[in-house]
Amino acid sequence: MTGDDRVDVNTGAEAWAALVRATWDERAPDWDVAAESHALSADRTAEIARLAVALDLHHGSTLLDAGCGAGQFSIAFAHLGCQVTGVDISSAMIDRARMHARDRSVEIEFRIGDIASLTDSANTFDAVHARVVLQFARDPIMALRCLRKVLKPGGRMFASVPGSLSPIYARSWRRFTAPQATGSTFLVPWELEELLRQTGFAVIEQWGDYGRSLSGDANSLELAVRDAPIRVQQAAATTWGFIAT
Repeated sequence: MTGDDRVDVNTGAEAWAALVRATWDERAPDWDVAAESHALSADRTAEIARLAVALDLHHGSTLLDAGCGAGQFSIAFAHLGCQVTGVDISSAMIDRARMHARDRSVEIEFRIGDIASLTDSANTFDAVHARVVLQFARDPIMALRCLRKVLKPGGRMFASVPGSLSPIYARSWRRFTAPQATGSTFLVPWELEELLRQTGFAVIEQWGDYGRSLSGDANSLELAVRDAPIRVQQAAATTWGFIAT
């Protein structure tokens, strides 16, 4: 898709979804290679262990991986004994996720879909994992309401977005110069925190990841902000996540 072919996100939800879908279909091969490498790291093993505790996961827990990408987190949760459903707007990502699940002999329901218009019944999942995906929702409030609907009463959700100084948001200025080409709201942690509360969630835990982005850029700010106010920590994080119920 060329710059001239891209649609203006202001024309509506369908145009926005088409842009996000095309962007991630195009990125899928390179993203998958990087994600597979990260999936084998010690940092990822520790991250999954922390999420399992924070989300109160047990053998047989039903989990929605919202914006599952190529399926690396879905597979890790399935290996813990969870019953996982992975949803992503990109068909190319879902194709890769299904391939990886077959190769690793795990049963996961992967399907193409928009996290703001899920077809699951209310109170379906014990937990939701929405890692670095909500900034791609044209209407994050609608997406959060949809995720809350499918989460069981007392269930927990992990939701994260990049910090404003994150290398992932290095080109956030393009929302002004080329809003028709970004496909991102560049939602930042303190905005997500307030939106969680406004959509009925209660934040019970939060933390930052100051590691490398998938592009390989290092974040050297962790030590500098360790004792800083929470908003400074959020801004400096590569990604910042919330556990909410």
